[in-house]
Amino acid sequence: MRERILVTAELLFARQGVDKTSTRDITTEAGVNVASVNYYFRSKEALAEEIFMRLAQRVTVLRLADLSRVMDASRENRTALRLEDLVDCFIRPYFEPGVHGALLARFILQHRLDPSEMTHRVFEQYLNPFAMEFIEALCLTDKRISRVDWLWRYTLLTGTVMLAMTDVGPKNRMSALSDGQADASRTEDLKHQLADYLCRALRSG
Repeated sequence: MRERILVTAELLFARQGVDKTSTRDITTEAGVNVASVNYYFRSKEALAEEIFMRLAQRVTVLRLADLSRVMDASRENRTALRLEDLVDCFIRPYFEPGVHGALLARFILQHRLDPSEMTHRVFEQYLNPFAMEFIEALCLTDKRISRVDWLWRYTLLTGTVMLAMTDVGPKNRMSALSDGQADASRTEDLKHQLADYLCRALRSG
């Protein structure tokens, strides 16, 4: 029952947002009673934090596997590590079906606005260790850039991705500003534009 609640809540949070999803929505969809949420998680907020943890773990596993593959290929082929491959490694989970990357982005932004002990643990256990490995890989792509500068660029990269991934609904600002000519809800367009922009920004200077 606990797992059913988690899976159902994640799907609903991804579909309609945490704030717009009530405990009643979750229990009705999962076919359980309201008391079960309180029994297993104490509150909807605690349930949301556990889903944040699960999403961060899922995305970190994907990214580390991609990062390992990219770096192994570079060593085996004796070729330079490509910035494009690292950027793809970073953003791919946000576009992977079933991963709910946009929901993770919303959780991360929420942590920035209102951190808790649980969200700090998510960063310490999953997101920060990956960040350190990823920054070390970035350093290898251009050794003329100092590690401190790569830290700055990584931080700005993450901010760009978070903002882009939290405005992908049918009424996204990109669509409104362009009168529909550009639309962040078109997943492939967003992924292409995001990757291109990030590579250009990371290389600049």
